[in-house]
Amino acid sequence: MNRDFTGTSIKSPMDKMRAMSIINAKDDPTGLSMINFNITTFLGRSRLQDAYFVLGLWATEPVRRSPGKFIRFPQAGKEALLNRSNNLLTRLSEREDIDADFVHEASQTIQSMVEKEITYLRRNEHVSESA
Repeated sequence: MNRDFTGTSIKSPMDKMRAMSIINAKDDPTGLSMINFNITTFLGRSRLQDAYFVLGLWATEPVRRSPGKFIRFPQAGKEALLNRSNNLLTRLSEREDIDADFVHEASQTIQSMVEKEITYLRRNEHVSESA
């Protein structure tokens, strides 16, 4: 999947590569370490919105990989995405260079993006069922 990151300051090929490595990281220790390493680029004050956005994309990536599961089991899917995200947020909160405000804002953004993704899937499923 190729993203252009419109509306962000993610423009350089290296930034895009880092963002995509975050988005495509798994929620295992290796993947979380990959995120932990690459998020550093986006921690500057002027790039925090990019960090929140990329973490939100990471949190919702399983929906894009298996939309059918999330359409059939939206509540369980939403809970799984939030549990997955909480593990990441816990890991990020352990870093000395990340403050509680960042983790809180990231959590809010992730929750919002998860909710929007599930709502979007369900709405589109209802439209396709009635067609």
